Amino acid sequence: MGVQRKLDVVLDSVKRLLRMGATANLVNLLQKQHPADLAQVFSDLVERDRQAAFDVLVERNTRLAMEAASELGPEAAAHLLSDRSAEDIAHLLQELESDDQAAIVDYLPDDLSSAVRDLIRKKEGDDVDSLLEYAEQTAGRIMNPNVFALSEDLTVGESIAALQSARDVEMVFYLYVMDGRRHLVGVVSLRRLLLVSPETPLKRIMTADVMSVRVETDQEEVARMVASYNLLAIPVVDEENKLVGIITVDDVIDVIKDEATEDLYRLAGVA
Repeated sequence: MGVQRKLDVVLDSVKRLLRMGATANLVNLLQKQHPADLAQVFSDLVERDRQAAFDVLVERNTRLAMEAASELGPEAAAHLLSDRSAEDIAHLLQELESDDQAAIVDYLPDDLSSAVRDLIRKKEGDDVDSLLEYAEQTAGRIMNPNVFALSEDLTVGESIAALQSARDVEMVFYLYVMDGRRHLVGVVSLRRLLLVSPETPLKRIMTADVMSVRVETDQEEVARMVASYNLLAIPVVDEENKLVGIITVDDVIDVIKDEATEDLYRLAGVA
């Protein structure tokens, strides 16, 4: 069965189970889907059914529900959450990375957005709040500030040990190297790190010519660079070349989707 045919079957089943009020069967069906496929199914439901399906899933599998909402896009995700309390929204957003949290919070009604930001700041620090300080559609707004980086003074063995003990970091495609003041000075591929002697200084094997973007770089330019140079991720630096975040290819795909949608609206004469 083709992917689209499968999604059509799931969509029809979700509609039928909602009409029947068969909550347990509905949850069982939804939990078997990938977040991206769930987002497609949700987008094809009428608003009332979309909200009902999301509400049912969020009670049984919070992470999957929030990942699917995130795949829908920040505006649609915010709409699904907007009838909930600030405390509930802040709790649910913990299932997502800080850059995805920031994108959704930005689309909540102003009073609710402010309340959620205050709660997130108390629980998780100021990562989400700091991302919202950057202009919309810039690298700073879409980056993940939880980037894994290594000191240039480490050996390969010490670097591997640091990587093995790391927790809750974005997918490690490249290992970025910093000096003592957090300036980005190099990059090492994971493959390269594993192929040399553990005693080798990181400085000796790193590539000093690192492709990066500034926090104010337009997100469309970031997407173009990632696509043009076949990158899996690109580091984000501030005006002093200090490493402040990372943008991965999945973030770029979201940008490409958004820009394509805007272009279609523009062609159709829709603001």
